[in-house]
Amino acid sequence: MKGSKQAEASISIYLALVFTIILSFILLIIEGARENAIRMKAECAMDLSMSSVFAEYNRQLLEQYDLFFIDTSYGQPGASPERIGEHLKAYLEDNFQTGEEMGIIKDLLSLQAEEVNIMDYSLASDQGGVLIKRQAVSYMKDLYGITYLEELQRQLNTIESDSLFTRDITGERLANQSAIDNFEIPPRQVGEDQWEEVELNNPADGVNAARGVLALVIDGESQLSTSGVNLSNYISARTCNQGNGLAGRDKLGVADELIFNEYLIHKCGSYTNPKETGALQYQLEYILIGGDKDAENLKAVVNRLLLLRETANVVYLFSDSAKVAEAEALALAVTSAIALPELAELVKISLIFAWAYAESVYDVRMLLQGGKIPLMKNNETWHYSISGMLDFASDTSVDTENSTGISYEEYLRVFLAIENVENKTNRAMDIMEMDVRKCPGNTYFRLDTCVDYIQAEVLTSSGYGYNHSITRSYYYY
Repeated sequence: MKGSKQAEASISIYLALVFTIILSFILLIIEGARENAIRMKAECAMDLSMSSVFAEYNRQLLEQYDLFFIDTSYGQPGASPERIGEHLKAYLEDNFQTGEEMGIIKDLLSLQAEEVNIMDYSLASDQGGVLIKRQAVSYMKDLYGITYLEELQRQLNTIESDSLFTRDITGERLANQSAIDNFEIPPRQVGEDQWEEVELNNPADGVNAARGVLALVIDGESQLSTSGVNLSNYISARTCNQGNGLAGRDKLGVADELIFNEYLIHKCGSYTNPKETGALQYQLEYILIGGDKDAENLKAVVNRLLLLRETANVVYLFSDSAKVAEAEALALAVTSAIALPELAELVKISLIFAWAYAESVYDVRMLLQGGKIPLMKNNETWHYSISGMLDFASDTSVDTENSTGISYEEYLRVFLAIENVENKTNRAMDIMEMDVRKCPGNTYFRLDTCVDYIQAEVLTSSGYGYNHSITRSYYYY
C-alpha cells in the first residue's frame, strides 16, 4: 500500500507539472493572440479612421469643381493640417470603443490612441496647383476622353504657320500710315497767286478713326457685368503655405496642360455663358487677364480677339488676288484724283488693313452674340465687300444661325493654350476660392490649406501593456 501511495503521489506531481506547463503554454497562446488582436484592431481602426478623415472633403469644391480636398479649416478660422490629426484621433477613439460602458461586452483589448502625428501632407496649391490639375485632368479624361485635343492642335498649327500671334500687324499698319502721312503732297493752284492744300481722301481713315470702340462689338455696355473683387484676398496675391506636392506621384505631361484648359472651359463662366452665382461672372476672361472687374477683363479679351481676327484677315486678304485687285483699283482712283498715282501702293495697303479690321469687328460681334467664325476665312465665309467696309460701324446685324467655324469659348481655348501657365493656374485657383467662399460655412476656405495627401503616425496603447506605432499614407488620386 505504501508503494501504491507513493506512485499515486508521483503521478499527481507529474500531472501538476504537466498541467502547469500546458496552462502556461495556453496562456502564452492566449496572450499572443491578444497581442495580435490588439495590433490587428489598431491597424483596422487606423484604416477605417483614415477613410473617415478622407470622407470629410469639402462638399462645395466637389459639387462645383469635382475636386476632392480636405479643407483643414473645417469651417473655422486657423486652418492647419494638424486639425486632421485631431479628427483622426477622434475617429480612432470611436473605433476602439467596444460598448463596455453599456455592459454589453468586456473589452479584452483596452485600446486607446495616445498620440497622432501628421508627418507629411500635400496642399492644393503646391507646385503651382499641380494637385488640382492632376484631379482635373483625371476628371476630364473620364468625362470626354482626349479626342478634342486633335482639333485644338490643328488650330494651334494654323496659328503658328501663319504667325497669327507673332506677326506685328499693328506695327505694319502704323508704319504704312506713317509713310502716307510723311508723303509730301504738293498744294494745288486755284488762282494766279492762290494755292490750297490737297487732302488725300483715303477711305481707310474712316475705319481707323473707329478703332478701339468697344460699342462696335457689344450692344450696349450697360448690359455688361458690374461684378468686381478685391484680389488681395485670393491665392494669386498672397504667400501660400507649402506641402509636399506630388509626394512621389507621376508628373503631368504636355497634353495634360491642354486638358486642364478644357476643364477650365467646362467649369468656368464667360461672357457668352456667364456664371451668375460667381463673384466674377466672366471667369475665363479673368483667368486670361487677371483684372479685378468683369468689364475690364472682357475689354482686354475683346482687344486680343480683334487683333487675332485682324491678323488672320490680313493674311487672307493678301492671299486673295481678286480682293487685292479691288483694293488696288480703289487706291488708284483715290490717288489719281489728286494726281499722285505713285501713292497708290501705300493707299492700297492701308485699305487692306482697314478692310481686315472692319471684317474683324464683324467677326467679334458674331462671336460675342453666340455665333461662330472660322480661324482662317475664305471667299465664301468673308462678309464685307470693300465698299461695305465703309459702313461697318453702323452695321450691327449678324446671322448667328448660319455661322460656321469656332465659337467664342473655343477662341478662349486657343488663348488659354498660349497663356503663361503659372498665371493661368493661380487665377483659376482664385476663381475656385471665390466660388466656394460664397457658400455658407466656407468663409475661411483657402486652397493652400486644403489637403490631398497625408502621412500619419498613430501611437496606441493597451491596458494590457502593449504599445504599437502605425503609419499610413493616403491620397485621393
